[in-house]
Amino acid sequence: MKRAVPLGLLCAALTLLSATLAGVSSAAVSQEFDLESGAVAGTSDNRGIGTARELSTDMRYVISPQITNDLLLRVGAEWERFSFAAPRTGALPDALQHVNAIIGFDYQLADQWLMRTELQPGVYGDLRLTGWREVDAPLIIGAAYLRSDDLQWFFGLRIDARSQFPVLPALGARWQVDESWTLNLQLPQPRLEYGISDKHLVYLGAGVKAGTFTVDEHFGNDHGNPRLNGATVDYAELRLGPGWSWKVFPTTTLEAEAGYVPWRTWDFFDQGVLLHSRPAPYLQLGCHVRF
Repeated sequence: MKRAVPLGLLCAALTLLSATLAGVSSAAVSQEFDLESGAVAGTSDNRGIGTARELSTDMRYVISPQITNDLLLRVGAEWERFSFAAPRTGALPDALQHVNAIIGFDYQLADQWLMRTELQPGVYGDLRLTGWREVDAPLIIGAAYLRSDDLQWFFGLRIDARSQFPVLPALGARWQVDESWTLNLQLPQPRLEYGISDKHLVYLGAGVKAGTFTVDEHFGNDHGNPRLNGATVDYAELRLGPGWSWKVFPTTTLEAEAGYVPWRTWDFFDQGVLLHSRPAPYLQLGCHVRF
C-alpha cells in the first residue's frame, strides 16, 4: 500500500498538467505517459536461490509531433526497474533496470495500413557500475492492418543483438465482438475485456515482462560464481489475472490487477546458468495519460 500513494499523487499531478496543456497545445502534437508499479510475493526456488520477492516500476513518456499528414515523430524516454529480494549466496541480481531514449515514427502506408518503428537506445543492466557493455539499442518494428472498425491485425518484430533470441516475431489482433466484449490480443498484454460502462471495464488477461541486461564486472565474485562477472542475462516473466480499468477523466485511465506469476526466469545464457522461481501472486497498479 505504501507504493500506491506516490503513484496516485503523481497520476493526479499529471492529470492536472494534461488538462492545462490540452487547452494550449497544438492539435498536431500528442503526448502519452504510462506509469506502472507492481509487486510479486516471495517464493522458494527449486534450485536453491531462496526467496525472490520482486518490486517493479515502469515509467514512460512519449511526445509525437505531426510532421506530415501521414507521418508522426515519436520522441521520449523510459525507465524500468526490477528489484529482487534474495540472499547474496544465490545468483539473482539485486536489481535489473534500463534507462533509454525512444526515437521512432508512425507512418500511414495506405488507407488500411499503419507502421511503427521505434529505437530504444540506452543503458540496460544493474546500473551499479555503468560501462559500454551495458549500452544497447533494441529495435521494434510493427505494422497494423485495419480490416474494419471492429477488427484489426498486428504484426511485429523485436530486434536485440545482445539477446539469446536476437529476433522475436509477434502476431496479434483486436476484435470488437459486440458493444461490451473485446478480444484484445496485442502483446505484451493480451486480454479479454468487458465494458461495464463508458468509464469502467474489467478484463482477464496476461502480461509479459522481459529484457536483456548486463550485470557488472564484480557480480560473479559477489555471488560466489566468478564466471558470471559481466555476464548477460535474459529476464522474463509471465503474469496472469483479472483487472479493472477506470477512465477517471477523458485523458486519464487508472488500472488495477492481481493474479499469479506462473513463470519467471533469469537466463545467463552465455554462461549456461538458468534460474527460475515457483509460481507466486502479484499485484499491479497503473496510470495512463493521453492528451
